Amino acid sequence: MAEGSIARTLRVLEAVCDHGPETLKALSERTELAPPTLLRILRLMADEGYVVQQADRTWRGTMLVWRLGCAVNTSVGLLAISREHTDRLTAALDETSVYAVYEQGAVTYAAHSEPIKPVRAHVRLGQRYRLLAVTTGQAVLAQLDESMVEQALAEQAASGDPRDPEQVRTMLAEIRQRGYAAGPGVRWPDLWGCAAPVFDATGDVIGALGVSIPTARAEQIRDQVVAGVLQEADAMSTRLGRPVVVREV
Repeated sequence: MAEGSIARTLRVLEAVCDHGPETLKALSERTELAPPTLLRILRLMADEGYVVQQADRTWRGTMLVWRLGCAVNTSVGLLAISREHTDRLTAALDETSVYAVYEQGAVTYAAHSEPIKPVRAHVRLGQRYRLLAVTTGQAVLAQLDESMVEQALAEQAASGDPRDPEQVRTMLAEIRQRGYAAGPGVRWPDLWGCAAPVFDATGDVIGALGVSIPTARAEQIRDQVVAGVLQEADAMSTRLGRPVVVREV
């Protein structure tokens, strides 16, 4: 079945917002659309205020897209709750904390809190990541079924990630057993992260709470970070009505 115009438009908008600003050529390669088709879609979206072409000829999303994203985030009802828990983590640890929501095979940073100090981890809200690319995603993936693990491994291989699939499976089993993911960043090796899954009233994993700190401080406060992350993730899950026994996969 041929891809419809609405589906193509949404695919282009997602590419612009996730990876922009990017040139027409880069977006064409990313979306697998011919440049003339892609340019027509971009101009239509620009007319409606969703994207804009910059002076250097790259395309990016507008604040209209950001406003819509914020509206969705608020309507979900998790923003205020998750922000309370990231605030508490940051107050206790004096480090950057984040809540990443799980949806459609990836995690998106939906809430964060940062300490007031010059050396700290910075988080870009609204950024979407593959599950194996970030600690919060690993904490989520460890709670998912085998089909999702296979999908994540395939995405990992396609991205050029050199990690051995069997080592990844072992890592996920360890995360599931101890209840949290921790280690140096895949994307940012100079950062060390710790994250624990958050569950809803059905027992399904819906996201993860995490903390990111400069690697140089990891050894010094590791135990404190792990304890804090586990405590706040458990508290958030309880507020969301998680059953006593979380659903097994």
